[in-house]
Amino acid sequence: MITHHIHHTTLYIGIVFTIAGIILRMLINRRRFNRRGIAGLQLFSSYWHWWLTTRIENLLMIFALLFIVAGIWLILTGSYINF
Repeated sequence: MITHHIHHTTLYIGIVFTIAGIILRMLINRRRFNRRGIAGLQLFSSYWHWWLTTRIENLLMIFALLFIVAGIWLILTGSYINF
């Protein structure tokens, strides 16, 4: 009985991780889109602002990708064990 509950929890955590990763990627892409000017280039107030913003966004994109991969892995593992 306990193992059945644990497997469902794994499945739910996987779904939450996948959705969180997708939402994080969408928020970052939205920020990048809103920074674009009339010529389609991203506009920053200074070099350091560009440097720091792009590094943080790239790091968050990697985390989001890891969340998505971990979430899919947990979903597949949780659904496989339930059969």
